[in-house]
Amino acid sequence: MKSNWIIEKENIKLRDKLSKALKISPITAQILLNRGIKNETEANLFLNCTLFDLPSPYLMKGMDIAIERIKKGLHENERIAIYGDYDVDGVTSTALLYNFLKDINANVTYYNPDRIKEGYGINIDAVKKLSQDGVGLIISGDCGITAVKEVEQAKELGVDFIVTDHHKPPQELPKAVSVLNPKLSDCKYPAKEIVGVGVIFNLVIALRRALRDEGFFKNGEPNLGDYLDLVALGTVADCAPLLDVNRILVKEGIKRMQNPKRLGLQALKEASSIKGEVTSYDLGFKFGPRINASGRMSTADNAVKLFISDNLEDAREIAKDLNKQNTDRQDTEAGIVKEAISQLESNPEIIGSNSIVLASRNWHPGIIGIVASRIAERYEKPTLLIAISEDGVGKGSGRSVDGVNIYAALLECRELFLQFGGHEQAAGLSIREEDVDKFRKMFDKALESNKEPYKQKLNIDCTVELESISESLISELDLLAPFGIGNPEPLLLSKEVEVISQRIFKDNHLGFKVKEGENFYDAIWFNMKQPTTLPDKIDMVYTPEFNRWNGKKEIRLRVRDVSWENN
Repeated sequence: MKSNWIIEKENIKLRDKLSKALKISPITAQILLNRGIKNETEANLFLNCTLFDLPSPYLMKGMDIAIERIKKGLHENERIAIYGDYDVDGVTSTALLYNFLKDINANVTYYNPDRIKEGYGINIDAVKKLSQDGVGLIISGDCGITAVKEVEQAKELGVDFIVTDHHKPPQELPKAVSVLNPKLSDCKYPAKEIVGVGVIFNLVIALRRALRDEGFFKNGEPNLGDYLDLVALGTVADCAPLLDVNRILVKEGIKRMQNPKRLGLQALKEASSIKGEVTSYDLGFKFGPRINASGRMSTADNAVKLFISDNLEDAREIAKDLNKQNTDRQDTEAGIVKEAISQLESNPEIIGSNSIVLASRNWHPGIIGIVASRIAERYEKPTLLIAISEDGVGKGSGRSVDGVNIYAALLECRELFLQFGGHEQAAGLSIREEDVDKFRKMFDKALESNKEPYKQKLNIDCTVELESISESLISELDLLAPFGIGNPEPLLLSKEVEVISQRIFKDNHLGFKVKEGENFYDAIWFNMKQPTTLPDKIDMVYTPEFNRWNGKKEIRLRVRDVSWENN
């Protein structure tokens, strides 16, 4: 068995207790234990959670103040602006609040900054423009927690701010009318890991309730379930853990994506060539990149327009445009990957170091984060790519590997930066071109404590006999969805499996048939690192699933890795 295969420790007594109490298989019970489920109550909630299990939005500090200020704006027909970030979380935050306020006939507009020209966060020139357009209240979405100076300047212009954010708060907070952020130290809202659109959804829940209590709705009120598609998309695309409240929001949101009411989502499904069920994978790897491409390649305005469109043909045109932008993004990304690898392969010193720091004047600053992820994964080292502008200032984006805190290493280099921020696994910075070489050495030295070479681990839920895989088990495992960060797809290990036949097709995909006892199974190993011919007996790590095609449903084993003697 491979050294990087980590099999979760079995708790047979508790596993069997859960299995019996919930009438589920021991395999499913063990997977629940592996996800941190400790007892029957938690397991039942995990499997059967609904919107009724959401905590009260009024547990969030500042919610009552925010609601009173918005109500005042509504009653006075004040012009309200939503200022959202340019990524998927910011786009969905903007679209959700805009749609809700529009649905209740508010005087509302929105603004999303240009990633390249304006950068992240609240831009005072944009605030001035909104003020000139008659805006009296700005509600931020997925940004603003660090906008101390900008909120103060807005106040001088006669513009009030309500900040909604989910990023780690600094010591000094903006003096806004209200700051909604579950990560505030004195905030009692229990779900600390909701993203920006989750905060906005809580704001909308509280606002609808307050308006209902005062008799605001004369001809019916908005159905908040109709906004859950946006909450699910923003949550998955922002890489939030799919547990607790996030799990409920994404689970319920995906339900509403199967036959979506939102015209923009219908068009996005068509553009993404999704004809069957929508899964969390689709949100993260098909919808998300198309929405992000808008903010990466130009501005996020088109992405917002997609989700607020009330015309299907218009939505289809926007979705096609986002598709093109995503294709352009992929082409740009491929070019950067090629140049980055070329730099690396021609520089043995960097290859042999603790980290990878590369820079170029040819790179698009909106794409380097994606490429940094690719390089970090390929070379299994913390990676930071820097796009140098014409004026000699570099914008850098870094990605780490498990167990290596890239933010802590950057802290030791902060004297070289014009700006920087981030967390353990990802960070961004700006730096002068002439300081890049010095930074490369200083950053590598800061990572010297991580002497052990990184090797990607494969966390396996349990070892099973292959013949235990059945349609009923797979249906049961589907109850654990949606899968993602914090709740990965089940990974099972079966040993000494007999390989009956095999063939490589397309790029590096291997299709093969395996046997145990009298049972035969189809297996597929997508994207092998290198073409492999399997021996007659293998140990196999896989996720069992249904392969649906031409109206048929068959069991398939989607393989993650294999091993055999002398391998």
